[in-house]
Amino acid sequence: MNTMTEWLSQYFDEIGPRDFYREIFPEGSFEKRGVYVRGGYNGILVSVAKEKRADGSPKVKKYIVTDELDAIEEVCRTDDFCLMSPISYAGKNRTAENARFLYAFAVDLDRLRMDGQDPVGLRALWNRHIEAMDRIPKPTFIVSSGTGLHLYYVLEDPVAMFKDTSRRLQDLKRDLTSLIWHDTIVDIESVKDIQQEGIYQGFRVPGTITKKGDRARAFLTGGRISIEALLDYTEGLRKSRERLEAGQFVKKKTLTRAKAKELYPDWYERRIERQEEKGTWHVSRNVYDWWKGEIQAGAAVGHRYYCVMMLAIYARKCSMYDPKHNPNPVTEEELREDAFGLLEHMEAMTEDENNHFTTADILDALEAFNEKWITYPRNSVEYKSGIRIKVNKRNGRKQADHIKLMNYVRDEINQNKYWRVGNGRPDKRAEVETWHREHPEGTKADCIRALGVDRKTVSKYWAG
Repeated sequence: MNTMTEWLSQYFDEIGPRDFYREIFPEGSFEKRGVYVRGGYNGILVSVAKEKRADGSPKVKKYIVTDELDAIEEVCRTDDFCLMSPISYAGKNRTAENARFLYAFAVDLDRLRMDGQDPVGLRALWNRHIEAMDRIPKPTFIVSSGTGLHLYYVLEDPVAMFKDTSRRLQDLKRDLTSLIWHDTIVDIESVKDIQQEGIYQGFRVPGTITKKGDRARAFLTGGRISIEALLDYTEGLRKSRERLEAGQFVKKKTLTRAKAKELYPDWYERRIERQEEKGTWHVSRNVYDWWKGEIQAGAAVGHRYYCVMMLAIYARKCSMYDPKHNPNPVTEEELREDAFGLLEHMEAMTEDENNHFTTADILDALEAFNEKWITYPRNSVEYKSGIRIKVNKRNGRKQADHIKLMNYVRDEINQNKYWRVGNGRPDKRAEVETWHREHPEGTKADCIRALGVDRKTVSKYWAG
């Protein structure tokens, strides 16, 4: 038993895996096994087995969790790495578009302060920040996941995950995470070291294997909590104060189809009436292949997880087929093979026996593919991955020479004509789209500087 599990077991009642998920997903939250109901939802659990396929790739299995929760008991009898998010989904694909209701916020608390075998960070979390100061809300559950903790805040009323509300839920989780990652609890040097994760992130299933080979264990530490209470705790943080109000969230008990149609008519027509799937950006797979090379050359201990996470993000950016810009898109299967193919390379860097890089780390990082973090900024990629991204500006040319070259390229592409439209005005769209195709790693700021056009123009015609 690790020291955090031992400390938790002294003060709180342990709860079994099935009861843990029944508290999060009350009876009736999911469809019954074998009974299809239009408008019904289920949970989705992903596992990675230790044994490999014949080609050496990992065996990844997806379970549809129905109202009986039988899948939970099934995976707890295996030695597989298993993840599940506190979300219900429509259909069989665990994507952001298919997410329907958020039942709980789960915050990953890693890098806790230790004094030898004394979990001083955990004691500070509970005794000081929760009990004495009431600065951090009391979680419903704390899960000891091997090397860290998962704090679950089970909502009194699940919240609908429309586009607008999902963005606000993400802001609230970001605030809540910042509140919990205090430097007396975790060993960090600045707020940039806080491990921010998306609302769709899957977490280790209690009762299943951890990185250290023991089993994740859950402890009941509090009751359910309301969105209003979480907003009260985080109101001193910038995002909560400026952007979030309780009335912006649609709770499950108040949501009917008529209400959804009234609140989100465009979404209702596309997703309910026409059953359309949402698309993504048309980005060349060259960007994905480039990042794979950057990982091989520049990944380092302390950044390995985020290097693979960024690989998943770039895979999502490059996953949409387009006959002109991306005829060979990256598939999720290819991403999985590439990511697990990095395992041996990443693990070879390990110096500390308490910091191995495992299959579980790969599986966690791949969650980013389904979250569609396609707008993840370049500076964040650099900081999290520890890899410096060179910006292709003028390739060492002087500005005047670079402008001449760009003008020449422009005229050649347009055969010395038609690049101006009406009254001699330049075709800004063609310029921006051409520059972006030829500089897949370039940013909007780079494009603005290269073409001498304003920010609004570049944003308008930036295709991914």
